Amino acid sequence: MRNVKLIASDMDQTLLTSKGVLPPHFDRYLHRLHQAGIEFVAASGRPLYTLQETFPRFSQHISLVCDNGGLVATHGRIIGKSLIPAAKYHEIVRFILEKTDGVPVLCALDAAYINAVDAKYAPALLPFYHKLKKVPNLLAMSLEVDKVTIYFPNADSRKNADRYFRPVFGQDYTVQVSGETWLDIQNLGVNKGRGMRILSQHFDIPTAQMMAFGDYDNDIPMLETVGYSYIMANATQGMAQHAKYRTHSNDEYGVLHVMDQVLQAQEG
Repeated sequence: MRNVKLIASDMDQTLLTSKGVLPPHFDRYLHRLHQAGIEFVAASGRPLYTLQETFPRFSQHISLVCDNGGLVATHGRIIGKSLIPAAKYHEIVRFILEKTDGVPVLCALDAAYINAVDAKYAPALLPFYHKLKKVPNLLAMSLEVDKVTIYFPNADSRKNADRYFRPVFGQDYTVQVSGETWLDIQNLGVNKGRGMRILSQHFDIPTAQMMAFGDYDNDIPMLETVGYSYIMANATQGMAQHAKYRTHSNDEYGVLHVMDQVLQAQEG
């Protein structure tokens, strides 16, 4: 662990507790990591503006892999993004509306957009998309979109992915299940692993000297990219094969437990 130069963590059910908050005294860990010359990365399906609000004092001093790799920022500057052309995301939205009971969400760089008729789902969306805009018709919008998210109120995202979205869009797009109620569609090759590689090139840090934590399917590309990969004790079934190590659950502050080990190895 003495050679670790970058530590990346998923947010929900990984770094954040089940109540959706950072573990206590996390700012002290960020300070220690900075003093040790270790870059911290929040890697999430959440957008840039939500992650910046999650780390209000530190967003200019850490790196952010947002929208599952659709946008990468470091120290307040965007260094990578992958936008979906309007004609393409219109096609995806039209399919969602015609074939499924899912709620389409256009994840643009400035805000998340939903059809006004889906306003009743706003309470489920706002914890993740702090800037949520309701518009008359998503198919009339021209935006800088890096991800189309589908919210499934019946918590059947995996079934919908296998039945509808992977057969239709899987060859041309990255289709990722991000939770029981969430399915993400992005440009082909866009994922958290791509985010790690962008940061590797930017900081000149080999991926072998990177550490990452995750709990769900959308973390797999990141875990398989880095040299030190950890799943949480509360990780979803089947995740063990994609990581080298295991740590305590998010509510037991598993990420901090391993950070302590890294810092002790480098500070000692």
